[in-house]
Amino acid sequence: MRTADFLRISDNPEDPGTQPPSTNPEPPAYLRGYADPDGVLILNQGAAIENSSLTYITPEGNIEQNVYQKVNGSAFGHGGQDLYMHNGKLYILSTNKDVYQKHEGDGTLVIADAVTLKREKVFKFDELKYPRPEGSLDENEFLPLVTPLRNIVVIDEKNIFFSDQKALFRFDSTTGELNIVEDSYHFGNQGNTIEAVAGTQGMVVIGDYIYTGGGGFWASTRLLEFKKGENKATRILPDLKGEFISGVCQTGEREIMIATCGRSESTKSYFIFVNLDTWEIVKEKQVSADISAEFFDTPGIALAGDYVYFCAGKTSVSRISLKTWKVEENIIDLTKDAPNTKYLNCNAIADPIKKYLYVAVSDEYYETTISNGNLLVYDCSGETPVLVKNIENKTSYPVGIYPMSKFYK
Repeated sequence: MRTADFLRISDNPEDPGTQPPSTNPEPPAYLRGYADPDGVLILNQGAAIENSSLTYITPEGNIEQNVYQKVNGSAFGHGGQDLYMHNGKLYILSTNKDVYQKHEGDGTLVIADAVTLKREKVFKFDELKYPRPEGSLDENEFLPLVTPLRNIVVIDEKNIFFSDQKALFRFDSTTGELNIVEDSYHFGNQGNTIEAVAGTQGMVVIGDYIYTGGGGFWASTRLLEFKKGENKATRILPDLKGEFISGVCQTGEREIMIATCGRSESTKSYFIFVNLDTWEIVKEKQVSADISAEFFDTPGIALAGDYVYFCAGKTSVSRISLKTWKVEENIIDLTKDAPNTKYLNCNAIADPIKKYLYVAVSDEYYETTISNGNLLVYDCSGETPVLVKNIENKTSYPVGIYPMSKFYK
């Protein structure tokens, strides 16, 4: 079968295993303000001596800094980690525990109006405790999160999934109830510790379901499915090739691509395509390239058109064609466009609609140093990526870049 056949599923409604349609409300029409699908939000983690912040690129290409703080008169948090937009609300996740001086900010989970950024709900770190899972030998009945926190996705206000260093959790913002999700963790040391299985960078929401990779020391490399309203995996596809999860992408209406890799600097990686109806691998391809996500909580891969782009922690961008599987190493040298740069701040992020690629770099990378930095934007619609924007010193250690169109799927 041709590669293109694996980038979509059959249009046959009688395909086996088809799940019922989502029970979520109809997605909202395109919103304006900060939720405009042609805008881009940048989540700045910032140095430890400053608050986290949001930078906004308007549809016209103008740059606005500290947009949340200007609206609310306070910062949303410290140690920003991830954000997600759903049904007109913006969910911002920050570690917000170990703070320098007075940089605590509003809370660990802040829910704001996505159009105006006006704060609506705040949950503090100490409020986010969960019942001790069965099998744990911890003496406390309710356990705290382990920082730094990692990723967040939202199905609805009662099903907010986010991760810390040891597990995935499901949070109900209407009641404040937090539950650890089974199959996202494993007990270590005879039940004395909880150890992560789910690798949540690049979680994908499709209807009432969430898909993420997993594996590591305690479990084989796997694809995990979690459902709205449930605190355990609904399906697990184990024993996938590769040692670690680089990222997960949706490549068709009912198809997921999992990218796996070896240890750091290993060039043995895999792209695995899974049909969500049959829960079977429909294509698998080994490539000779390091596509690791490194120590970032953003996915190690970014899909735009027929290419997967990746950095593997370096100040250069490489890509792989999903048609020919040709690997083009270092197709973008970031130091040519930002000569003083030494560090990648987060993995490259793609806007698959515009075929733009966003890469954040900085001169320094120390928690006590506010560094100069560049956000480089490349047009990847042609044969060779072309720099279209170099945003200087308008961000501070970005940990996530969000073309808002991604939330209108």
